[in-house]
Amino acid sequence: MSFIIRGNLCGYICRDCRESLSNVVVRIYEPGDSQNQPDIVAADPKYTLQVLDEKEVNAKKKQLLAEGKTDESGSFEITLPKGYNGGPVVIDVSLSRVPEQTSDVKKTVQFSITTLQPAWRGNDNDHYFTWSYCLSYRFWCAIRALFDAWVICGTVRSCVDNKTPLVGVKVSAFDADWLSDDLLGTATTDGSGHFRIDYTSKDFKQTFLSPIINVETPFSSTSGPDLYFVVESSGGTVLYEETRPDGQTPDRRDAPNCFCINLCVDFDIPGPDTIVSAWTGIGTQFTIPVGVDLNDFDSEGYAGSLLYGLTGAIRATGQVAISSTNKAMQGNPYEYRFLVSDSVTGVNGGVLVNAANFTKVVGVDSGLFHSIKIGQMWYNGSPFKVVDIEATTADLDSDGWLDANQSVLRTFTDDPGLNPADLTDPTESSKWHWVDLDGMMGINTSVLTDNNMPSVGQAGDAVPPAQRKGVEKIAIRFELREVIDKAANNFNYLSGSGQTLNAMVVNNTAPTVEFEIKQNSGGAACDALSGNIDVAYTAHHPELEDVRINIRSNDSAINTNLVGPGLPVNNNTNAGLNHRNDASLPITQAPNSIALKTCSYIATFNVKRRLHTGDGGIGTHQIQKSFYYTA
Repeated sequence: MSFIIRGNLCGYICRDCRESLSNVVVRIYEPGDSQNQPDIVAADPKYTLQVLDEKEVNAKKKQLLAEGKTDESGSFEITLPKGYNGGPVVIDVSLSRVPEQTSDVKKTVQFSITTLQPAWRGNDNDHYFTWSYCLSYRFWCAIRALFDAWVICGTVRSCVDNKTPLVGVKVSAFDADWLSDDLLGTATTDGSGHFRIDYTSKDFKQTFLSPIINVETPFSSTSGPDLYFVVESSGGTVLYEETRPDGQTPDRRDAPNCFCINLCVDFDIPGPDTIVSAWTGIGTQFTIPVGVDLNDFDSEGYAGSLLYGLTGAIRATGQVAISSTNKAMQGNPYEYRFLVSDSVTGVNGGVLVNAANFTKVVGVDSGLFHSIKIGQMWYNGSPFKVVDIEATTADLDSDGWLDANQSVLRTFTDDPGLNPADLTDPTESSKWHWVDLDGMMGINTSVLTDNNMPSVGQAGDAVPPAQRKGVEKIAIRFELREVIDKAANNFNYLSGSGQTLNAMVVNNTAPTVEFEIKQNSGGAACDALSGNIDVAYTAHHPELEDVRINIRSNDSAINTNLVGPGLPVNNNTNAGLNHRNDASLPITQAPNSIALKTCSYIATFNVKRRLHTGDGGIGTHQIQKSFYYTA
């Protein structure tokens, strides 16, 4: 019988801002004598949270049942070992860095969250318990402080209703210092107007006098910065500007290491640059490099801390401004398009790939375009209506330019419940409002990659080095223009046009995988086995993340992962480990030496690729082989 705990962990930065506890170790312990009392098991975690010292961690080692690691979203799955009887467990977290940490602090911190009695559910073989918890901002920010991790989390909204988000604007945070103000960082708001700036104490405590004396403003102690902010459009127009005195007000002075702020910007700024389209990311997970600053893509084109390659139909995301007035069918329309270079790429953060190399146009070259939702039209009349707007090939011109007005007009024309005349009627059009939903255009990467993988004769064979799959990359370019007179080819190319992602790793192949029980091969798949048995396996992929082999008896009394040369592979980002094979890995002999009893067994070969769509990771490739063993 297996007991499996699934969960998700996060931490609040403030009441309206939280982050996933990604890539932390979750440890499951048996409770000590005092922890096994009913009042401890039933206690709210806010009363049981405790940072442990080294002595306390070492004292718990004998009680450790199992441990696992959270993924990028803070999720984990841990199988408890044979012998666990379903009783109370203690859940601890151990981490050596916090999300988005920019400091060079190196330490390991372990804290205990709670003791709980899982409410197990499942069948006779597998029991599951799901538990999620988000740490309070007081506790989690105290943990972040141990790593000198400072963060500003905020929103930028319209002053008119304090609800409408400003998307794609640049927010800069400053510390009002004595001699010179420190720039703590800059961020671009996402589709909901949120931004985040991470920094360290060095960013506001160091000056040219730092080797002699720490210099901070005389209006505050040196415990935190005195914050003030500047908000600019993507084209550099200042929309909102604070000054040093704003940083010296009581609510800004000595800001804590977790600081949240809601900024309000007046929309009534002259010029079309106030509301423009902006390409800022791939899916919901990865922001693109802006200027020379690297965000979620590293210099080689991998995304995120786990160095993902992108796969399938990805979404270019950002802000879609429908026109110079941000009203459908009014003002000068805005058009944008995406181009791809699959032959020439560069280094993210380096010189931009030359525009001449982008020879493929999304929406023009066959199969590249993928339809996605880009926004909604809201009717603030009676009754209130919300209409989803998708971008389709019908909305593109012959050069791949997308005018969101055409998407709106087509939607209203095709829906018998809507009247396209409302978009231009002076009375009705004032009630319809464009709402951007981050989506800009879908790009089908599968038509840009070589989707063939090498094969092997049988499990255990190596893929010859010359035949192994290499890393593939593309570059993407965004272009944006205001249409003055399309028939006369009169356009105004706007700020942000030419935004380029120099390199993005892409892959659309299944892994090369072969697996078998050696003694069941050659037509003997139904034979009962005894004595020494082995498995043979081959796994290859240019973005190989995890490889593991599990042996489980039908009653789950035996449930273990095999070890061997180069096995298991966990959270791999090393290109040198993209190929694993063994023609004879023992089950019953060293290094595993599993004492098999008479029973039926399932051997599971799990291979995971380090691939992502930008909105979510992909699943694990799995091969299962059953066998019957007589002791």
